[in-house]
Amino acid sequence: MTETHLSQKFTQLQKAKETPKNTFPKIQRVAHYLRGRKHFAHHYSPRLVSIGPIHHGKPNLELGEKYKLMWAAKYLERTKQDAQTLYQKIASNIEQLKQRFAEDVIRDFPDDEKLSWMLFVDGCSLLQILDKGNLNDPHEMNVKVDQLVLVWQDVLLLENQLPYKVLKDLSGHQNDATLVNSMNNFLNYHHLSPVRPEQRQENHDDKDEERALDEDGYTSVVVDNEDTQQHEEHRIEIRKELPFHLLDQLRRYVLDDPLEEPRHQKGDKENSERDENTNDDMTTYRNIGELRTAGIKLKVEKSRRLRDISFSYRWMCLCAELTLPEITVDDTTAPTFHNLIAYEMCPDFENSFDICSFVAFMDSLIDHPEDVKELRSAKVLQNALGSDEEVAKLFNTISTDLVPNTESYSKVRWKIEKHYRKKYRAWIAQGYHTYFSNPWAIIAFLAALFAIVLTFIQTWFAINPRDPC
Repeated sequence: MTETHLSQKFTQLQKAKETPKNTFPKIQRVAHYLRGRKHFAHHYSPRLVSIGPIHHGKPNLELGEKYKLMWAAKYLERTKQDAQTLYQKIASNIEQLKQRFAEDVIRDFPDDEKLSWMLFVDGCSLLQILDKGNLNDPHEMNVKVDQLVLVWQDVLLLENQLPYKVLKDLSGHQNDATLVNSMNNFLNYHHLSPVRPEQRQENHDDKDEERALDEDGYTSVVVDNEDTQQHEEHRIEIRKELPFHLLDQLRRYVLDDPLEEPRHQKGDKENSERDENTNDDMTTYRNIGELRTAGIKLKVEKSRRLRDISFSYRWMCLCAELTLPEITVDDTTAPTFHNLIAYEMCPDFENSFDICSFVAFMDSLIDHPEDVKELRSAKVLQNALGSDEEVAKLFNTISTDLVPNTESYSKVRWKIEKHYRKKYRAWIAQGYHTYFSNPWAIIAFLAALFAIVLTFIQTWFAINPRDPC
């Protein structure tokens, strides 16, 4: 190695520490160590439409290219916007937009005009999908429902994302709130949505309007006052960072409701107390079967937010409950979780690994099909995938190679462990579950107790007969 070449190497080494850190996660490919896992790669690739540059031009997506042109034309007609004006918005900002992509992603687009046109068409078509991609009415998109289902899955892939700024420039909205609400309305129908199925149409018609942010970043909500039985309108400031793309908004949406603090983060005294004698290193992961054996009952959390997992006692510590959010498992569950996990594992995305932690926690509860059956019986899990064995295998597979945040659900794990270590609590909880979990069990217990009392009285009088007067 020559002295000049060696000098260049040392200069390169010196500059390496000065490399600026990204202020936002760039749209990039799924990490090779995730995509390279056996049977996992197909979860990251689109099947009908490509959005953005990564899968653009692939032969198997030619039909999707025709659909995107149609949807873009429909979008322009519906919103009464001029195509050339919108295209110029993208073209004039192309240098700034290129910074939203990883270098290897736009390497195949040296021509800015080609890249600008692709972003323009894909952006308009995605906005049409967000507004009109209703699975209950696929005719709005001029496709069959089976194709629209594929579109739904494709637009939520990590490698199929567009920068939020592209959508904002093409949306024609003066404020960001309208576009974010459009994203949320679309995501309402996702199986991970915190909105319950029976509330979706109602929310679409009324509640989304009530909770829409105005230009100042506030939202007005109607709150029932239980004491006065009156409706009060509160204007709540919920200024939040704008999403980086649609997948990022899905992650935010399923994890957090800006109007309410997550349950596991609430500062109640019981959740904040720690037993100094408890060694956190000894915390173990127990499946549903073991929890039931210890007298821990499952309860469904109606909020449907993935963060809302808690452990508590009722009836003077007679009943132990593990509360879990309701979740639907279907054909879209695996690709959705795989892509959300891949997004959290992007090297430039600073986050607390909430999705990874939730999947790891569920995997710790599910070892066997019987565990899935218990979750179904408690109405925590809705199985639209197939057999319970398939669901168990799905969670065991998704959790492969995950590195969750050790702080996530640590209080829940600690409480479960504390319950295990105090055996009398487990016995009490088991007794409550056995004899007082339903009216028939209570009646049977009381009948048995009454029979024992009668037997005791009969025996007493047999041993101690009363003298006749």
